[in-house]
Amino acid sequence: MEHPIAGHPRLTLFIDPKHREIGLRAQVTVIEPRRETGLEHVQLRPVHRGNQRFLEVVISEPLLFTSAYPLLCAVADGIQLQGLSLGTALNETIRLLGRLLTHADRLSTEKELGLFGELMLFLGLIRVLGPQEALWAWRGPDREEHDFGLLGHDVEVKTTGAERRAHWIGSLTQLLPNKDRPLWLVSHQLTQAESTDGRTLPELVNAVQHDIGDHRLELDHHLHAAGWREQHEKTCRTRWRLRGKSMAFAVVDTFPSLTPTKLRDVTLARISDVRYRIDLTDHPIGATTPQFLIDALDQGATI
Repeated sequence: MEHPIAGHPRLTLFIDPKHREIGLRAQVTVIEPRRETGLEHVQLRPVHRGNQRFLEVVISEPLLFTSAYPLLCAVADGIQLQGLSLGTALNETIRLLGRLLTHADRLSTEKELGLFGELMLFLGLIRVLGPQEALWAWRGPDREEHDFGLLGHDVEVKTTGAERRAHWIGSLTQLLPNKDRPLWLVSHQLTQAESTDGRTLPELVNAVQHDIGDHRLELDHHLHAAGWREQHEKTCRTRWRLRGKSMAFAVVDTFPSLTPTKLRDVTLARISDVRYRIDLTDHPIGATTPQFLIDALDQGATI
């Protein structure tokens, strides 16, 4: 069964009950080799009918015939109204449908909490040391060994939404101190807040942007590198507040961690990735926390 479509060039919608197919056919002057569409039930194939050459878009799943009809009509419009070839019209239609059906870009809860925690400390450093010093200190977005480095200290920031102060560690070197530089693990413990309490991640970003002053361009680079996008303002709507006081733990020999040094007797050559969880609930802080870090945690905790 064939149905010619009015317009130029001439196109034909067809139904082939024998082969359980529907499709769109366009005449071509040069037969192209069969091209893969990357789709399971949509084929693009060359055919000969007598001395004439055609290219067909074919839908091969009967359960999808009704849904496929608008797709074939959109391809036909691309050919007759925009002057596209059949193959190009098909690709463009699929691309536009893909955009239409794309899920909103969302941060996972783990990434949202991670960025929230880094920005809490960053905001505190802005208020304690000033915008430029805080920007110099924030290394995380540039994928340095530790999230922050300043005044002879390194700082790793971890944030959890759990009832216990438990954090995921992403590698064997994440809690490995640099030579002659004390390493601190800042632990934030958050919980979801009511509608009138706490802050959303977009609200925290706005607070940081306000306090950064004339250094907005450099801040935006850091935020982008950290995974923040403007569209997240619409998707990161959870309000967070502190569950418990933020703490800074000294990462010393007795700290619960896995490092190459501690595993020196283990053959690590064939272990490519290590991820483990530590529970710092009731764990002693350790060495005396530097005053700038205490002040920054206090200033950044005003959420």
